[in-house]
Amino acid sequence: MKSLQTRLLLPSIWLSIFMAFSPLAQTISLQEVAPGVFYHQGKIDDLFTTDSGPVANITVVVGDESVAVIDTGGSRRAGEAIYQAIRDITPLPIRYVINTHVHPDHNFGNQAFVAEKPEFIAHTRYPGDFSAKTGYYLQRLTSPWFEGTKPIAATRLIESQEEIELGNRILVLTAHERAHTRHDLSVFDPATSTLIAGDLLFIDHIPTLDGSLTGWLNVIATLEALPYQRVIPGHGSIQVGKNAFAKQTHYLFSLAQEVRAAINQPIDINTASLTVMTSHAKDWKLFEQFHSRNVIQAYKELEWE
Repeated sequence: MKSLQTRLLLPSIWLSIFMAFSPLAQTISLQEVAPGVFYHQGKIDDLFTTDSGPVANITVVVGDESVAVIDTGGSRRAGEAIYQAIRDITPLPIRYVINTHVHPDHNFGNQAFVAEKPEFIAHTRYPGDFSAKTGYYLQRLTSPWFEGTKPIAATRLIESQEEIELGNRILVLTAHERAHTRHDLSVFDPATSTLIAGDLLFIDHIPTLDGSLTGWLNVIATLEALPYQRVIPGHGSIQVGKNAFAKQTHYLFSLAQEVRAAINQPIDINTASLTVMTSHAKDWKLFEQFHSRNVIQAYKELEWE
């Protein structure tokens, strides 16, 4: 007869094997893209239909004394995987968790960092949308990947521009006017000329408009003026050089032009959402999921110009 110890061990072995092959058993790697700047590129997918893994990019900046995390993934499990990845590269305290905006793929991993007692930093307009929208987001995130996820609110708000110190390393945090959302926050690392843009920049993933189309184009012009050498977008691959925003700018500018034309013809908003810029579908991933909504958002803004 097998001993009690053996009988207890066998289920644990099978559980370990199951977890190793489970989509919920995630290991996240961080790539160093500049001295002390690490990032994980999320997969390009819709958070509300994915069954695992971050779908937004995560950035970690390490100073001599502490660490800042910019965005934390879309679930408790994502946050825990990111936390472990950080601990694989440094034991320094995580003093800052910076949320670039309220969309859950960028901040629902916050709870994994609560024990570190960091400042959770966001735009001054972030709390209103956080309170209004997080309950709705949680209701839609029903797969096992999101079990146990509890949103964590901001504890420090940025009204215009502030600096944080990591130990011989300063990060510049800028709160922008309405653009992708009405509470976008960007981070600039002067030491490496790295701009962490959040969803002010999309690569491959179609841009999603939840704020102001004209405002977004204005903010892009402001970001383009920064002395950056590389940009970490909210979605998609890191961009090196000064043309980081070119493709997205073309899409947003074309959206403004063609929606204005539809309004002037006039074409009603529902017809416009199905016909405007359909030739751009080949240029972007997730076009079918988000483009029509972009047209509707733009139409509602531009018809009152």
